[in-house]
Amino acid sequence: MRKQLLLIIITICTATNVFAQPQLNQKIAALIEKAVGLYRFNGSILVCKNGKIVFEKGYGYQDIQSKVNNTANTVFQVGSMTKQFTATVILKLAELKKPSLDNKISVYFPQLKRGAEISIKNLLTHTSGLAEIFRDTLFLKENKQRPITREKLLSFFINKPLYFTPGTQYAYCNSGYVLLGLIIEKVSGKTYEQNVRDYILSPLKMTHSGFDFASLKSGQKATGYTRFSKTKNTSTLPWDSTATYSAGSLYSTAGDLYLWHKGLQNHTIISKENSAKANAPFLAGYGLGCFIDTLYKKQVISHGGNIEGFTSYFGRIQDDDVCVILLNNIYNREIESIGTAVLAILYDKPYRFFEPIKLTAETLKKYVGTYEINTDYHIKITRSGDRLYAQIQAGPKFEIVADKESSFFVKEEDIRIKFRINPDMTYTLVFYKGLNSKIGDRVDNKK
Repeated sequence: MRKQLLLIIITICTATNVFAQPQLNQKIAALIEKAVGLYRFNGSILVCKNGKIVFEKGYGYQDIQSKVNNTANTVFQVGSMTKQFTATVILKLAELKKPSLDNKISVYFPQLKRGAEISIKNLLTHTSGLAEIFRDTLFLKENKQRPITREKLLSFFINKPLYFTPGTQYAYCNSGYVLLGLIIEKVSGKTYEQNVRDYILSPLKMTHSGFDFASLKSGQKATGYTRFSKTKNTSTLPWDSTATYSAGSLYSTAGDLYLWHKGLQNHTIISKENSAKANAPFLAGYGLGCFIDTLYKKQVISHGGNIEGFTSYFGRIQDDDVCVILLNNIYNREIESIGTAVLAILYDKPYRFFEPIKLTAETLKKYVGTYEINTDYHIKITRSGDRLYAQIQAGPKFEIVADKESSFFVKEEDIRIKFRINPDMTYTLVFYKGLNSKIGDRVDNKK
């Protein structure tokens, strides 16, 4: 009798899983298709739950001009997701008694005036106070499709004043991760790239990952797009890997990043103890090379990436062997919202993803007016009935749709507009397009 009862229970559980899997796939597919329809996703996705891949697919075009589709094997640049790899190599070298995370970086960079105040851990956690290289006007003007020497990279920030006393604040800092790459080279006697290959890519058999994306010869190499909309697509040439170096030069595939997840999950590269250190938030929810958050009472470990023509997201829930990988060969500053929506589906939780809401005419009227970004750039907001429209300079009007009371999106391009009511009751507009943002005050502000 017990055997029969056990057999019935096993049969019911098996049947439940059989029916649950297609439903899960359908829900994820519906979400991604919605993101594709909103011009927010064009790339590859891989989702694993309980250690098993439950969804893997390519969407849109790997190259629009040649009409080559993205697949699960398309190769993308992953941008700042590289920082996880840089941090892991540092932790591996620390296990080998090479650098200590408490070492002051003046040991490696004596020319840095306040280097004796900055530790390797400060670099890892974005708490060094170093000037951000991507805010330097000379670096922004630099031709990043040509090689940039390590010395020149340093010149863009090494002699600038610190933003704050090290260890007291968090400020995301690519400069710090450039220094980590150089420290890796100094303590190991090998290039940064070779260290990543030796300690991570080769052991995990990540054979479709590397660094020199510009020179990569592969029929599965994605073209990056800096503009992707219903009416216009603008492709871009990839940056040379030296431009972002240890802060953002890695390329990979969804399949290879799944192997990376399994390596982290099984503590293949670094010890369980060091993994725990990496996944402990220091300041502002950032650990050692990763963002740490809590969702559904679960710890979410993640990192995104933005680089010329590409955006990415890599999110994990270690306790349940869950991983969501999104690789995009278009810009989408809100790609993380797709990742968190997938996690909601995996845990059978409700979520909102670009869900329009209806605002009253009185609320819409508050936002109507002309906003000045600068003397040569204005955005005009107008209303027609229960709809709001934006117009940039003398360009065509386009509808903006509310999904929050003060936040609006465009259905056919990666544009978002947010309105801010200031303490003096004047209005400010923040305009997001791709990875760029602009801020302007209403020139006809009325209290």
